[in-house]
Amino acid sequence: MEFSKSIQHLIRRHEPLAPYTWLQIGGPASFFAEPNSLDELSLLLADAHRLSLPVRLLGGGSNILCREAGVDGLVLNLATAELSKIEIREQRLIARAGAQLNHVISAAVGAGLAGVEHLAGIPGTIGGGVVSNAGVTNDDLGSRVDRVTVIDRDGTLTPVERQQLQFGFRRSNLEDRVIVEVELMLDSMDAVELTRRMQTNWIVKRKSQPQSGTRTVQAFIEPDGASLAELLRQAAVEGLADGEVSLSAHHPGYLCVAGQATSDQVLALIDQVTRAVEIRSGVQLQSPLKIW
Repeated sequence: MEFSKSIQHLIRRHEPLAPYTWLQIGGPASFFAEPNSLDELSLLLADAHRLSLPVRLLGGGSNILCREAGVDGLVLNLATAELSKIEIREQRLIARAGAQLNHVISAAVGAGLAGVEHLAGIPGTIGGGVVSNAGVTNDDLGSRVDRVTVIDRDGTLTPVERQQLQFGFRRSNLEDRVIVEVELMLDSMDAVELTRRMQTNWIVKRKSQPQSGTRTVQAFIEPDGASLAELLRQAAVEGLADGEVSLSAHHPGYLCVAGQATSDQVLALIDQVTRAVEIRSGVQLQSPLKIW
């Protein structure tokens, strides 16, 4: 199985994926690459299509649970400088998909552009945030997306205009597309006031998450019209543990892992909590986790 000569130097075989994820769990990728340009990304996708290899995008690794068996196919990391650059054009912010969402927010606020400062503290990349329609109560990223550019499996760049985009609660119609660029339409506002808002939102968000440095992941999202904390309390699952995997007793919806925790233990605890909540309240909890 051979990739094109011009990109063979990018291919890493049997690359361990655990270091790229927040949980630090998982086996290797059969093929792994970090393209430095759109041309390299285009060629990697075209080669994967020719070689019948499935493709996965790594993003920030905050919502990925990788099984110990690893991932067949090609895993792409778009964190290089060219694929994570950010540009401001009047009230429009244009970001490559690999840009960290918090870097995008900081750039917007610094330019006196409002509309995304309330998302401060949400982890991941702008590309992943658009696909999953990252948001907070009563507001989301999708409401500010004016256009995205996707790259097809044959390497062709295709713009997707606002009228073609569909955003719902923590979802979009871009799940099966490879986003390379996002354009946001924002509003002009005083940068000092925006900075204050961003800092306030950041503090509030950080208080709702376990301390940095711990191996954590958000396993459940706030149900529409219900309190996740109350549902977990009613089902008596706060602090529930399975070996070295536990449901945080202080940060609703977050799982913490330690030691040699496995993906099977994580999935077992998620299933146990989901079933307990459904039995007690009838609510089916949703997880933002992508299982690889």
